[in-house]
Amino acid sequence: MTAIPPATRYLFSGHAIGASAQFHRLDDTTGLDHLIPTQAASVLPQTGGLSHGSVSDYSYTVNHPRPRTLFSVSRITSTAAGRILLNTAMDSKFETEVEVDIHSVKVVDKLRIDLVRLHMLSTFDASRGHPVVTTRGNRIDGVWLGNVHARIELDDEPVCHCGTRDQLAALYRAKDADYRQKWAWRFATPAGAPEIAPHGVHYKCSLVRGIELVGPETEKQHISVDGYTIVWKGFGRIILGEIHVKGNDRQLTMVRLAMGSDAGGSGSVGDGKTNGATGT
Repeated sequence: MTAIPPATRYLFSGHAIGASAQFHRLDDTTGLDHLIPTQAASVLPQTGGLSHGSVSDYSYTVNHPRPRTLFSVSRITSTAAGRILLNTAMDSKFETEVEVDIHSVKVVDKLRIDLVRLHMLSTFDASRGHPVVTTRGNRIDGVWLGNVHARIELDDEPVCHCGTRDQLAALYRAKDADYRQKWAWRFATPAGAPEIAPHGVHYKCSLVRGIELVGPETEKQHISVDGYTIVWKGFGRIILGEIHVKGNDRQLTMVRLAMGSDAGGSGSVGDGKTNGATGT
């Protein structure tokens, strides 16, 4: 009897997370442990399939040291899907798709974001030997810092070259000198550098192409833009559209919060990751 070669085993890995946060300090009170439960999390098992999460009208309030709402959101839906498109002894093809849709999120009664959308589709085709990432589009709309509106312009080109760490490096390397001088900040790299800068085992980049602040000058004086990060005195840092790539692993966080003023803590809004691999 002729032995039948085994089909490829693919180990799916992916998650889509709506939002989460934690606070260790409020005003002058330290040592706190306010953990906002992860909202609308979707996580895939190794075998793939479909995971779906949703939440509506959630809020987390405290009374000490003073009454306030630390976090609230109107609606979140998230989906993580792992599909076997083809799997024979001769060829195989697999998809991992993550998406998040978030409406009206507010943090410490200061920051408001009307809409965040994340979408990544990673396709592994054995004939290529590496994953390819595409997207239907990502959005961050209606970012309000008090009465100041931060208009966020996004460009999805980097995420479509995050199939592997080498793909992202090749994208940056292929750009001309003018591009690398003007846009190196999007790749967390010194202006004009011929190669993308590593950050430990990761490369970093951002979907953000521009941030415009519109509003009262008296309030804008307390807000500055540093690359794809908004620095807001009295709140902290708001890091936008950041991607970390390591090997075949890619993680996109649409909004990351590093709070360090009257509320100390961290959080994220719209987080997706895929890093499936072949196994035995």
